[in-house]
Amino acid sequence: MLALDAGTAHRSRAYRTFRLDRAGRVCAAEILSAEDDTQARRRARAMVGRDAIELWERTRFLGRFEPAVPAARDRAAR
Repeated sequence: MLALDAGTAHRSRAYRTFRLDRAGRVCAAEILSAEDDTQARRRARAMVGRDAIELWERTRFLGRFEPAVPAARDRAAR
């Protein structure tokens, strides 16, 4: 959630995260507040669950974070 007071509003920047389903389609979007790109990437990476997360600041793409490959699927691929 975006909870800003007067002090953090001045320092924070608004980023957007997009949760992608297995087909690569956006299934959810959320505004993420962070002081800089590094903090935004760290927070977006922490949001990864079963679905991938893309991080954007306006039209600037900052990264795509994929879920970890489950151990069972990893063994089956060998």
